[in-house]
Amino acid sequence: MATESTTARSSNPLTALITSKGFVLVLRLLLGAIFVFSASDKVLDPEKFAIAVRGYKLLPVAFSNLFALVLAWAELLSGILLILGIYTRQAAAAVLLMLVMFIGAIATTIIRGLVIDCGCFSNEGGSQTGYLLILRNLFLITVCLIVMRFDNGFFGLSQFVSRGAREA
Repeated sequence: MATESTTARSSNPLTALITSKGFVLVLRLLLGAIFVFSASDKVLDPEKFAIAVRGYKLLPVAFSNLFALVLAWAELLSGILLILGIYTRQAAAAVLLMLVMFIGAIATTIIRGLVIDCGCFSNEGGSQTGYLLILRNLFLITVCLIVMRFDNGFFGLSQFVSRGAREA
């Protein structure tokens, strides 16, 4: 019985595409690149990103600087790990958690009627918060889930990291 379901699943062209090593690799690299690109301005100019974080009016000013700094570096580290293929499932899970947090923050601005720059990609003025950002983040969550479920380390450095840990 299990053979029939496995055969049926692999004969579905969409499932075969989503689970293919090449497709998952492209998604992993795309997700990593998005988060490295997103973090670059934030890491280079944390003060401007902290101002964008304050615009959401969710944190006390005293915590906004630290939060902005930690978030920018978490985005950068997660993106780099995804690109290099090291701890990809954990990095995708971290990105997923950040995206859920972003959706919550964006939703609060919509509910409160705030019109602010999202602080997503650039400190020089980017997208305003709104429903399209929520949809984009939901799409990226789907990408995270695919990477978390189907990444097998193809074209990644995880095999060298785990091998080095065993030898030490």
